[in-house]
Amino acid sequence: MLPRRYLIAPLKILILTILASCSTSDISDSLPLADENAALTQAATLIREAEASSGRIAASYLTQAARLLLAESKIERANKLMDRIDRPSALPPALKIAYAQLQADLAIARDDKSAALRWLTGSLVSDLNANDPAAPELYSTLGDLHLENNSIAAAVTAYALAAKTLNHPKQTQNIEALWQLLLSLEATKLQKLAGEANSYELRGWIELARVYLAGNSNIRSQLNAIESWRSIWTSHTASQVLPSDLAALQSLWDNRPRKIALLLPLQQNAGIAIQEGFFSAYYESLQVSREVPAVYAYDTSSLINIEPIYQQAVEAGAELIIGPLSKSMVNQLAAKESLPVPTLALNYADSVEKSPHNLYQFGLAPADEISQVLDLAWARGYRRAALIAPDASDYRRLRSAFSVDWQNRGGSVVSLSTYGETNDYSIVIKNLLAIDASEERLANLRSLLPRNNIEFIPRPRQDIDFIFLVANPRQARLIKPTLAFYFAANIPVFALPSVFDGIPESTDNRDLEGIWFADAPWLLEDGSLKQKINNELRSAQGSSQRLRALGVDSFQLYPRLTQMDTKDDVEILGATGILSLSETKRIHRSLEFAQFRNGTVTRDGVVIPFSKSD
Repeated sequence: MLPRRYLIAPLKILILTILASCSTSDISDSLPLADENAALTQAATLIREAEASSGRIAASYLTQAARLLLAESKIERANKLMDRIDRPSALPPALKIAYAQLQADLAIARDDKSAALRWLTGSLVSDLNANDPAAPELYSTLGDLHLENNSIAAAVTAYALAAKTLNHPKQTQNIEALWQLLLSLEATKLQKLAGEANSYELRGWIELARVYLAGNSNIRSQLNAIESWRSIWTSHTASQVLPSDLAALQSLWDNRPRKIALLLPLQQNAGIAIQEGFFSAYYESLQVSREVPAVYAYDTSSLINIEPIYQQAVEAGAELIIGPLSKSMVNQLAAKESLPVPTLALNYADSVEKSPHNLYQFGLAPADEISQVLDLAWARGYRRAALIAPDASDYRRLRSAFSVDWQNRGGSVVSLSTYGETNDYSIVIKNLLAIDASEERLANLRSLLPRNNIEFIPRPRQDIDFIFLVANPRQARLIKPTLAFYFAANIPVFALPSVFDGIPESTDNRDLEGIWFADAPWLLEDGSLKQKINNELRSAQGSSQRLRALGVDSFQLYPRLTQMDTKDDVEILGATGILSLSETKRIHRSLEFAQFRNGTVTRDGVVIPFSKSD
């Protein structure tokens, strides 16, 4: 079925009561002469009107007829009609634009996007005014074409022009397309667009997106920023028609939870780190507005069963419960049919088949981390993987998740080597690279030959495209140089976030040279809140910093769960990543890629599409 943009309102023409067949062209002869199809009958009438006319009048009839044929998927017939129009550049302005738009639509129907782009940017439309009735349709199509061409700046400009016409049937669609595109851009690209913007409308849209994203962590901040923006951009389109995301913010804020219960193991380091992050975000929000929720903390450190303390929080009037952290306790909640109040668990249940009503699950899931690192490896053309991981039983599930994910993509795991508590990883690496087999062959050869001074250079196996490493920073700083020692320095290495201790510049990082990993923005950036926590609280590295980020995000999510649950494709820029909600109410994190280079963690802005799955 053709896009709706090809459909037009019924044309005001005289319908002839008798169709004279003796003078029709081969095109009109092939159209029905009865009322089998009103649109085709109408097209036949228009063709005959064109044959009885000339010049611009004939061109108008032919354009109208071709539009009707296109709507009925008669693409070749429509093309033939357009070929009859001589010197389109001599047509009146409105007809030139209609002609160019129709030629572009025909090109799109033929899947010739390049030709469509040429029609919509050529001389026929050079005089188009943004207030022209035809402008929204043309600029909307142009925005789509630029976007498919990955010409982001041109797409933004076109959508901004398309969104300008108030009360146009497609205005809402154009505004939403523009807004989602702006939100998808990084801050640096938005800033570059702002510097290049050459119109009031475009600059206003870009500035609105910038203030909205800047306050992403706090709805009250966003509402204040929007009001401030409106006071400056009083004549802008968005001052009258806000994108749906912005229009819904006030309702979200009005219906936010006023009383929160925090269920954490407060006598354990993990629980303490999450609490630190949560209340740091809480007090930062308090500086924006006094309208913060009342928070009551419950210690789950010594508990096995979550039910009693959960019910205690409900009976105390909690409108939202954040926690528990323990996977076993989350499993207890997940086994229920429903929960009495919305609950943001800080871990994931074992079962992914269903989620009880009111249960949302959010945590630092290794599955998300593995998947995104493998996205990068796959995008680079690697297909044969080797795995280095701890041999402890706790890592069995992780090793399996890696293998299943990679093999499901079509890749193969050609080598696996595990390690225990050690400072010498030579045996681990020799097993991984099959160097021990080379040494065994050497020993056999020496036993057969009379001389023992055989020159030997171990050669690692040649069928490994990349190595996936599961290790903490201390282990990785011993493993990576050992790989180099055994002539495997050029094999790409990808790792989990655990490889990074949170110190971006350190001489110790030189031993991690070249390793790629994906991590939370909180670890890779020095934002003001992170700096404040580090200055005021106990020092923390690696895993503790990630747990603090989890606490920050659990607070920032408290008023947004309904928004994420009821609106598709909502993404929140969080401390742990870009957060989105799956159909089973699991929050997934899109991480940032980084690499160790010359002792420094470097972000290269690698963007790999991440598909949410459960």
